[in-house]
Amino acid sequence: MKKLSLSVIVLFMCYALTFAQEKAKSEPADTRWEFGINAGVANYAGEYNMFKDARFHHFNFWKSDMNFGFGALVKKNISHVFAAELGWNYTNLSGSWKYLGWTNIKPFKTEVNEFDLNTVWNLNNLFSKNKFDRKIYWYAKLGVGATYLWKKEAETPLNGQHWKPTIPVGTGVAFRLNDNMKLNIGTQWSWVNTDKMDGHITIASKKAGNNLADVMETKLYTHVGLSYAFGKKKKKPEPVVEAPKPEPKPEPKVEVKVVKPAVIGNVYKVYFAFDKWNLDNQSTTDLDKLAKDMNENPTVNVEIKSHTDCRGPASYNMKLSEKRGKSVIDYLVSKGISSSRINAQAFGETQPVNKCVDGVPCTKAEYAANRRTETIVIE
Repeated sequence: MKKLSLSVIVLFMCYALTFAQEKAKSEPADTRWEFGINAGVANYAGEYNMFKDARFHHFNFWKSDMNFGFGALVKKNISHVFAAELGWNYTNLSGSWKYLGWTNIKPFKTEVNEFDLNTVWNLNNLFSKNKFDRKIYWYAKLGVGATYLWKKEAETPLNGQHWKPTIPVGTGVAFRLNDNMKLNIGTQWSWVNTDKMDGHITIASKKAGNNLADVMETKLYTHVGLSYAFGKKKKKPEPVVEAPKPEPKPEPKVEVKVVKPAVIGNVYKVYFAFDKWNLDNQSTTDLDKLAKDMNENPTVNVEIKSHTDCRGPASYNMKLSEKRGKSVIDYLVSKGISSSRINAQAFGETQPVNKCVDGVPCTKAEYAANRRTETIVIE
């Protein structure tokens, strides 16, 4: 029992390491064939009395020895969780009767060849949402098999009973060394349906239905091994990265030079008689030129500024300049110019072009120069 406990403790220490791994993204399952060899120690682990009056009653009157063993396996990995394994292990089991007073029972030594067909379960992937090819993982085995016994020393002969049905149960930890090699540390507990392994016949109960075929003897094999996976491991396909499309060459910018109409800035002057706002022949001739320029350049506008001389009241002169400006506007509109293109302002006597202001004597020509309307072409 101490030997079994030691095996369990070692494996549980390894078990803690398997859950310390960082999670990875999903990747293809490693479905290659594996071949492995192993070596370890084995011992006779006792007998289970399966009689009707003593179900699962375990007893071991033997002081069993630790014996060297070795084995091999062929495994087919099927998914992230499951694999099928054909295994074999060989060892000698030996021991001596440990109770005083039974000195007539001879020590035994039995040669054991075990052949198993196991299911192997990756427990980390079985109980985890993230299924991937882990570097370290905990596994369990359960299968069926047959054990071939051969006695070298025993109290009771085999009498031709060599092959016995076997139920192998195992667990362990696998360490992935690289893409092909793995280190396996495990233990296997094999239940063999025989009463001949320890060389001593169990005394069957006399109750009806009890017989020696109900006895199961057990062997514990703890081992370390290496396995090699043939072929290349499938890798997750790299994401398809499309070649960057060439950026379209920018079309050369066409610089559009805005050519301003040549008429912008032109000033057209119209002069009026004293206290008048009607247009004379010279004035209409000048305004016809302005209308022509505006029709040929529909983007331009005009600004009209109307003035008077200083004679008369200032308020009257302001109204007189407004009338003069209106005369020019009406004429341009009559020539097809939209009124929205015309802006008019009246200044009265406030902006003379010479010295002629109130109180300053001036000639008729000087007064006439101030009686004007200036039309300026603007954008």
